[in-house]
Amino acid sequence: MQINTLSEFLTQAGTEFRLFDLGRRLQAIEPADFLAIEAQQRPYPWPLQRHAWLAVCYWQTHSADQPYIWFLKLPLDERGLFNNGAVKYFLAALVEQLGQDLTAPLSDEQQQKLAQTPFTFAPSQEKLAAFHARLGLALNTAPSHFYQGALDYLAAPEQHDWQQLGLQGLAEVAARLQQDAPLSQLLARQWSHLPTQVQTAFCQQCEHQPLPDNINQLLLDAVNHELERQTPDDERIALLLRATAASPAFVARKQKVATLLDLAPSQALMLCLVARLWQELADETLLLQYLSQLAELHGDLFNGVFSELVSMPALRPLILSNLHNAALSTSLKDALGALYTADA
Repeated sequence: MQINTLSEFLTQAGTEFRLFDLGRRLQAIEPADFLAIEAQQRPYPWPLQRHAWLAVCYWQTHSADQPYIWFLKLPLDERGLFNNGAVKYFLAALVEQLGQDLTAPLSDEQQQKLAQTPFTFAPSQEKLAAFHARLGLALNTAPSHFYQGALDYLAAPEQHDWQQLGLQGLAEVAARLQQDAPLSQLLARQWSHLPTQVQTAFCQQCEHQPLPDNINQLLLDAVNHELERQTPDDERIALLLRATAASPAFVARKQKVATLLDLAPSQALMLCLVARLWQELADETLLLQYLSQLAELHGDLFNGVFSELVSMPALRPLILSNLHNAALSTSLKDALGALYTADA
């Protein structure tokens, strides 16, 4: 049985399915877009380390409460296109386990064998929690028992031990903030009363979920508060800014990024922008400012970060069109020169 693409497998198996990217942050992939990617009609939009990091969830009709999930790490070529050989390798292993019946359920042993292929990966606990929270909303399934515990904690944090909170419950709160106004208002009211550890865990979940305006503003206000301290915590500033990453572009965040890039940006901020907020760098002024500061202040990171930025389809044309821009800073010109000399 010859199956060449994931979409072919999922379609022939008569399943319903959802696709997500888990590389830089959790993002849904529309089936039509994925078909174009598989056909090599367009590059993978969110490469990380020249791989596509996919979560594939599929289920038989009327059995959405029993989905199968694969986490696939598929190599991309120099153009950002799928390496179809890797996909065929995984699918061959899958068909070997299933035989001729593509709709047959996989046993635990079969799942383990598939997990041993070189194209699977285990997401971090934070991303796994965010993924299950988003998937539960998409499939309209009940949240975990940790969700009620998180709600009870938010209602009266002084009456509960934060160390008893479940990460999945926090993820499910974050996933519901945009659609549940009373919940987002509760979090905003209680934010300043939460221990740093709980704020950190919430931020790590929020960066994977679109947020309502009041929470985005709360996070930017927290950045401003941190900047006013005698010794600002660079890691916390990056954490708070990252927490807004899954929200569509908004003016206040763009202005904050521009301001932070003017203030001798920390390594934490520079890594935050390439890892989670790369979309802000689609603005040519911010991109060139970012690259100049990277070259001048964090030269040891330049080659690796530049390689990641130029691999992104949304940024690659803008970067390449500026390589010979006479207005580039001296430090940036030197860094680019050293980069291409090393590659020669």
